[in-house]
Amino acid sequence: MALFRKKAPLSRTEVLETPQYGWIWKPLVALVVVYLLVCIILGIWWSWTPAPTDPRQAVEMQRGFPQTVDTGSEAQSTVVPGEAILATNIAILDTLLNKPGGYLRNDVMPPGLWLDNMPNWEAGVTQQVRDAVAMLNDSLSVGTAPLNQANESLGGDLKSWRWPASETVLLAARNNLGEAFNALENAAGPDAPNQDAAASTEPPAAPDASALSDWLAQVQQRLETQTRQLAANVGQSPNGDQQTDSTPWLRIDNVFFEARGTTWALAQLMQAARIDFADAIDGSGAGADFDQLVAELTSSQAQVWSPVILNGSGFGLFANHSLMMANYTVRASQLVEKIRHQL
Repeated sequence: MALFRKKAPLSRTEVLETPQYGWIWKPLVALVVVYLLVCIILGIWWSWTPAPTDPRQAVEMQRGFPQTVDTGSEAQSTVVPGEAILATNIAILDTLLNKPGGYLRNDVMPPGLWLDNMPNWEAGVTQQVRDAVAMLNDSLSVGTAPLNQANESLGGDLKSWRWPASETVLLAARNNLGEAFNALENAAGPDAPNQDAAASTEPPAAPDASALSDWLAQVQQRLETQTRQLAANVGQSPNGDQQTDSTPWLRIDNVFFEARGTTWALAQLMQAARIDFADAIDGSGAGADFDQLVAELTSSQAQVWSPVILNGSGFGLFANHSLMMANYTVRASQLVEKIRHQL
């Protein structure tokens, strides 16, 4: 029958006049596979948490004397109040802009478009930078103009990929903080590191304990919010009660990494505050609690060995990363509250 009749082979003339394009799919598929493989590798690399910066090292780097960081020199130990927090915020913004993959929160192209862990981590970091810069803007007596500009820049849209792009906004804020740092150095007088004889001999007014207390109140509120969100990941309130507004499982890792970015930034900023507000902290007897706060925040950055964020229950086979992080954030918020009452 005609239905089962074999198709006659093409003649030589027909082969020459009818090109076959089946071969083109093989290199196209190979290119797609290579592209996806490269995107996966880049996504894993770009999702690694950057190393933190020591506040004193950040100060020396900003002064332009990184070689004095480990020498134990007087230049290393002399930090004008306000410089450590300023330099730490500058270092954090530099990290956001220069880490592998750069700033990913506003990416609209793969592989950044497919990533959610690092963009949420960046959201937690930038929120803490905003709060710290706002505190400096209200408390420092010098460099107020660039601090105002930095505060305004950081208060804008940090997810924009069009004009102005978020990278441009963050770089502008970083440069403004650098100007404020230089103004603080100039106001410190000719005896301060990196100063000339023409500098003013009038020392800048140091931020007082009330500025630290107000900032810590904001920090406590942020940590309590993160604790509630982490507890909601497993359908519980922070006190262990069951709640109905649990986090959808697709967003569990988003909440976790935002909290991880929050504590990553706070660990450095609290170390810087320990330097800038040393007199107020030690004078109130809160030094030991402040050191414990820094330790808790630093411990929250322990390596996550699982390739995914797990939300196991009780003493089951799987870990519960959300509740583990919540343990750190709730202890940190309790220490912050205790420190505030001592100041």
